[in-house]
This record gives sequence, structure tokens and C-alpha cells, in this order.
Amino acid sequence: MLIENTWIFPALEATHVIGLALLAGPIVLSDFRTLGWTSASLSERITRRGLWLMVLTGLPMFLAGYERYRENPAFLVKMGALVVALGLHHTIHKRATRATAILSLATWTFVIFAARAVIDFDV
Repeated sequence: MLIENTWIFPALEATHVIGLALLAGPIVLSDFRTLGWTSASLSERITRRGLWLMVLTGLPMFLAGYERYRENPAFLVKMGALVVALGLHHTIHKRATRATAILSLATWTFVIFAARAVIDFDV
């Protein structure tokens, strides 16, 4: 796509990061609450909005650099980790035990590190 070398791409990236904060932030707060580290509550509505914001900004960025991303090992790891993190969130995370909170925090941290590595492994 032609948006990669315009002002639109950095705007999408910034909005994508905001979506990440909306998606993972409430999950992390919920995990902290399960671990007894905070009393903050999780809003499912904010999490869903964050996910949609991530999808709506991530898809155009992916399409803009499809050739680049399909060959990037960090991007493939990131997408796999994201699938695992979302799967855990919608299954075992609902049990709200210390183990599920720790697993969730570790998985989301891995997703974020993998996302950052996408830039470093750009081919």
C-alpha cells in the first residue's frame, strides 16, 4: 500500500500502541488484582475496544508492508504469541488464580517484546 511513506503510517502506529494499552492494560490490572497487588477492576468493554483498535490499525500497517512482514521471524512469533495470549484470556484467565495471572502477565510481556523485535528483525 502507498501509506507506508506518508504521515498516515506513523499515525496508525501511534494509534496501534494506544490500542495495545487499552487491550493489555486492563488485563494486566486484573492480573495484578488476582495477585493481590492492586484493587483496580478490569473493564471488559475497554479491553474489547483496545482489541478492535489494534485490529483496525494493525491490518492497514500489515497490508502496507505485507512482503516485509511475511518474511519477518519476529512478526510471526508476535502473531503466534498474540493468538496464545488472547486464547488464554478467553479461557483459563477467567479462573483468576495466581498461576493464570502470572501466565497471562508473562504471555503479554512476550507479545510486547516480540512486537518490538519486529523492527530489529526487519528483512
